[in-house]
Amino acid sequence: MKSILAVILFCIAIDLHAADITIWPGDVKAWTNIDVYALREAEAKAAYDDAAKGAPDPVKIAPYKELVQPAKEPDIQIEQATDGVSGKRGMRLTFAGGRMPTIAMKPSETDWTKFKTFKATVTASRTCLVVFRVMCDKSQYGTQHNDGVSRWEFAARCEAGKNLLVTAGPPDPMKWKNITSLEIYMYNPHLDESIIVNAIELSSNPPVETTPFRELNKHMVILPAGGWKMLGTNLVVKDVDELAEKLKDKWTKPEDKSAPELEADFRSEYDKLKKDHPKAAFMTLRDGDKGCDPKDPSKVFSGWMDTGTPSHGPMSLTLASFRNSGKSVEIETCFRARPGFLRVDLSSIPKEATILAARLILVRGLSIIATNWETKPTLFVAEPCRREWNEYQVNCFEYAKDQFWKDYSAQSWGEDGDCDAVMLAHGPAAGKTLTLDFAEAVKYWTVGRHENHGFIIYGSPKYIDYFHTATRESPTISNRPALLVIYEPK
Repeated sequence: MKSILAVILFCIAIDLHAADITIWPGDVKAWTNIDVYALREAEAKAAYDDAAKGAPDPVKIAPYKELVQPAKEPDIQIEQATDGVSGKRGMRLTFAGGRMPTIAMKPSETDWTKFKTFKATVTASRTCLVVFRVMCDKSQYGTQHNDGVSRWEFAARCEAGKNLLVTAGPPDPMKWKNITSLEIYMYNPHLDESIIVNAIELSSNPPVETTPFRELNKHMVILPAGGWKMLGTNLVVKDVDELAEKLKDKWTKPEDKSAPELEADFRSEYDKLKKDHPKAAFMTLRDGDKGCDPKDPSKVFSGWMDTGTPSHGPMSLTLASFRNSGKSVEIETCFRARPGFLRVDLSSIPKEATILAARLILVRGLSIIATNWETKPTLFVAEPCRREWNEYQVNCFEYAKDQFWKDYSAQSWGEDGDCDAVMLAHGPAAGKTLTLDFAEAVKYWTVGRHENHGFIIYGSPKYIDYFHTATRESPTISNRPALLVIYEPK
């Protein structure tokens, strides 16, 4: 009898552990519009006042300067609704445009530290980005690093129709303690667009699977299922760090050459190839530079695109700072989660030409945070993109306005992935430049006939070099990205 009772109690304990708790029961009166920009301003002013009071001579403190912020967001219309599928109570949110209009409520359960999974059900009319934010008593709305990491946010990629959205709770459970506000906002909603929000739940069990947009943390690492194939070889690696480990024993300190020196070296290679390939032609593809058409030496090339995604996790910090850097004179190329995007027009290469050699040259920008190129086997790789991205609209969520990546910073592969799980080229950076053998990459697009949507470039976190490359916007032409190609026409 005792053993039967023990089993029953054990089953009940499992059931209680596995049970979800509903955070919001469905009453729309609990929600109200909030002005995040005003709250941010109030925080900044309070911090200024505290600093002024503690100053040795408050009179000498510069007067308070208001933050530069967007215009106040238009209010969201909040109505009781069903999701149109299950008939459960929910709320319809109708937007009047804006960038990130927000509603908030205080949940009755304010300590979520025992829970490991957050779930919500959202019905949308299109692919869009809906964000859930949790503010606790120590959270801040500001955009600085300490502000961003003080709160918890889940950026959810919603498809048209009903979406069950699932993510892991914060690695630091204190971000789910003493909760003062649960908030919902939408990124760039359309005028008169609506979404329906139904169940918002927590589970004490960790998630079996999470939904986009996923961020890199201990709960979820985003990698292609079959690893990356190294183009031109039979090698397959699980990630760039594994490749760096495999190559580290062959690493030698790179020669630190400038872009003109590298180009001179490549022209010497061209002279050698001409002996066996007398028809070989040399092409320089660099914006603002001549040499893109051997038949017209005076023709100036204009075919590069480049941009970056200067933001990083946790997601709360990403959402405070994500932006586009398509007009910047340099872009970061350090990490896969915030990579550089580049594309060069290859249409001037004659069809069916044989690619004999190619060299990508990137010049290190002025932002030198830290480099290890002299002492460690740093490694950078190029990975082909499959989306037609807009140079002035790319960010870690979108490749063009209202066109969303399948996952964070194009970290998706497979049949309908954002990228191909292929490493087009690899190599270490030097002090002045990063140069990669790009022959297989050019063949990938010209001979393999893959559509040319450019490539993502990033480095190995294990042997990190904070390489920022000069872009096509650089005022110095020789510093702009260049692709040198030697080919033999048919």
